[in-house]
Amino acid sequence: MNKVRVSMDQLSRIATKLFLAMGYNEKEAAYATDVLVETDRRGIDSHGMARLPFYYRTVFTTEKVKKDAELIILRDEPPYLMVDADHGLGIIMAPQAVELAIAKAKENGCCVMGIQNSNHFAAAGVYAAKCVNEGFITLVSSNSPGILTPVGGAGRILGNSPWSLAVPGGNRHPHPVMFDMATSEVALGKVQIAIRGEKEVPQGWGVDKDGAPATDPNLIFNGGSLLPFGGIKGYCLTVMIEILSSMLTFSSYGNGKNMSPGIDNTSHFVLLLDPARFGDLETYRESIDVYVDSIKNAPLAAGVEEIIVPGELEVRAIEERSKNGMELNETIVASLVDTALKLGQLVEGQGFDAMLAW
Repeated sequence: MNKVRVSMDQLSRIATKLFLAMGYNEKEAAYATDVLVETDRRGIDSHGMARLPFYYRTVFTTEKVKKDAELIILRDEPPYLMVDADHGLGIIMAPQAVELAIAKAKENGCCVMGIQNSNHFAAAGVYAAKCVNEGFITLVSSNSPGILTPVGGAGRILGNSPWSLAVPGGNRHPHPVMFDMATSEVALGKVQIAIRGEKEVPQGWGVDKDGAPATDPNLIFNGGSLLPFGGIKGYCLTVMIEILSSMLTFSSYGNGKNMSPGIDNTSHFVLLLDPARFGDLETYRESIDVYVDSIKNAPLAAGVEEIIVPGELEVRAIEERSKNGMELNETIVASLVDTALKLGQLVEGQGFDAMLAW
């Protein structure tokens, strides 16, 4: 598959121009652009610029998003916040809410925030990174449409509960220790890839409509369900993250039976803690350094060159892509060109080269 290398600045200009063309103002376009470009910068290609055409379709071909949404503070009882995203685009509304949470945590040493009536907000890790870079231990989670079945069950009952947990780094190891994951064994996109390639998938990826183990990706995708990672442990984690993201925000959950017709009641949960409120911050940083050293310097298994600490791959991606840009495959390039044409930012005959010159 052919690929095109682009700089992060070029990605930012492309995203900004397209969000402005969708009718968002400069501040809103800046929020959306920052989320997608920073997601790509972190190496999470599935949730970065590749998702921009999805957001375009969500805005213009569904009833899930309000274009003129405004963030509404429902409760402000330090250190608690409950905000309503007014059914706005998640990558515009969630960053604004996180800014409120950071300010609240700076005042009180912590903030616990629920965000209701949002929408898909890209990768949870982008928000966790923003908060941890301000010095806070951070948990960010979201609900999602039902796509998983409980262990021993059948049917799409549970969301895949994306979440990210991050802690500030030390002195010798200054980068955050963090991860960003969903709780399904694999992404549904991998099942779709197997369908296109007419290949079977491994046992443990999913089940058919009756809950029977399936290796035929068509049985999983059409009426079947994905499975939580790690069996019963992943299932339990899925349930608990979904409770935080949905019940505390009084929002939809799992198979969405309590959703309003045509509305995507996506909701998020955010927790910020200031480690300095627990004791001496310098002692904390030294403890992180010693702990990371103990992991990095552990004996290596045969054939292994290095042990990676959670968050380290993202740090390397940020450094490499900030300097050298990234590659977009031809499918993503084609979808961005198509979106630009639909928004009137290109004319027939123009391609991605014209977008790179924006």
